[in-house]
Amino acid sequence: MYNIEDCEEYLLNIPKFKKKTLLSDTLKFYELLGSPGKDIKKIHVAGTNGKGSTCYYISRILEAHGFKTGLFTSPHLVSMKERFVYRGEMITDEEFVAVFEKVKAQCELFDDEEKITMHPSFFEFLFLMFMEWMESKKADVLVLETGLGGMLDATNIFDDPSVTVITSVGLDHTKELGSTIESIATQKAGIIKENVPLVTWDNSDAVNSVLKEKAEEKHAKLFMLEEKDISDFVCDEKHIAFSLNSRYDEFKLVRNLSVSLPTPALYQRINASLAVMAAALFLKDKFDRNKTLEALSEGYFHGRFEEIARGFFVDGAHNEDAMHKLLESVKTLKGKKVIIFGACKDKDYEKMLHLIDESGNFDTIILTNIDSERAVDSSTMRECTKDFKSEVITTESLREAIDISKTFDSAVYIAGSLYLVGEAVSIFKNKQ
Repeated sequence: MYNIEDCEEYLLNIPKFKKKTLLSDTLKFYELLGSPGKDIKKIHVAGTNGKGSTCYYISRILEAHGFKTGLFTSPHLVSMKERFVYRGEMITDEEFVAVFEKVKAQCELFDDEEKITMHPSFFEFLFLMFMEWMESKKADVLVLETGLGGMLDATNIFDDPSVTVITSVGLDHTKELGSTIESIATQKAGIIKENVPLVTWDNSDAVNSVLKEKAEEKHAKLFMLEEKDISDFVCDEKHIAFSLNSRYDEFKLVRNLSVSLPTPALYQRINASLAVMAAALFLKDKFDRNKTLEALSEGYFHGRFEEIARGFFVDGAHNEDAMHKLLESVKTLKGKKVIIFGACKDKDYEKMLHLIDESGNFDTIILTNIDSERAVDSSTMRECTKDFKSEVITTESLREAIDISKTFDSAVYIAGSLYLVGEAVSIFKNKQ
């Protein structure tokens, strides 16, 4: 009999004994499980940044309309259970263990000769667990966030989502997705399905061209959210508010929608707007403005410009595009500010650090190490800060960085990696 710790240890060790699988393998695993949740309606979301927040907002809107909604997102900050949400509640330990054991038992039924090559990957295993859980819950609709890319992602095994969404697209995971913005956009466009409407943000011309071409190929009607659709924008230290409009006939019920979000993160105006459009396409004439506004006014997605303790904010910005968006939001807030920064080796940490210094938002930059094999050492990062205007301090651990930051009479921002955000959440949670 497994407990939650046993399950997580097994899952974390999967990369040590499996070989890479194909999307066709994921489909085979899924079918061997009996295709759980196959007949449940789905909304599929991809993108470089903002897809988790967009999924969260979609799920809140659909819940407010009475739909029993399942939400699958990644990565998690502290516990793997965060990836599994149903009707706004995270999966319980008991449920997690039950679906884990069911998927694992099916894996063990494979022929011994195939077990190594046919074992699901870490992400596939979690996705299959989620689908098993949703089958048992008899959900009405699932909101699925891709893990990486889109075309070859485990969540892309379904041909008939109700709506697809592609959020902002930028350079990230270039080793896996390609080194150009066009190649990355092509991977994201892999979720576009035949005759399934697509909602997307007005990205660069290069990205938009790829998405439009794939949408035409798949006869998928494309609805593009543009900056001009978001007007009357105001913000303070706790909220942002704006008016959402659309030139498309399908969004008549959305026009002049006055949205208020309980976050100072300016970038969430885009993610929430995409979510409203996706929900409106799904709900059609059942779309209710008041229910939508109430849903958006009360919720926020963890780890995204979140105040986890008084004066301490975390944000998952881990690439150039996301850092730009974070700095844009920080600039609107008053008072002195300090940032604690840590990053992974495969990210352009040097570019992010230069953006931080050039923004002029922070008097002090505190570099720290992340508790991860992928982390870049703080002393290595220090080498690219020699000409910075900001004061730069190097620390060995996040705890040390937090202790030093408390000596400043400043708001403290922790960013650069979701691993770092998760570590910060754990530290402050254990102090309570």
